[in-house]
Amino acid sequence: MARTVHELRVSGDIPPDLLSEFDGMTVTVAPAETVLYGPLPDQSALFGLLTRIDALGLRLVEVRRLAGEDPGLYDESHQGTSGTR
Repeated sequence: MARTVHELRVSGDIPPDLLSEFDGMTVTVAPAETVLYGPLPDQSALFGLLTRIDALGLRLVEVRRLAGEDPGLYDESHQGTSGTR
């Protein structure tokens, strides 16, 4: 089964000590939001990530499934953003 790329936006800035909770996701900061982007193997992994966001007390703003997008394309078109804050 192919991995699906997701983009999740949470309100505000995620503190550096919590970033390890999102291993495998690209983290960038947009105005007033933190964007988590990356491939998830299945729906269970998505629900796990949503549960983690809730457990950390973060406010989820948006979840988008980027259908048909190859995760490798993101790395090429957004060089230097992987893991940046």
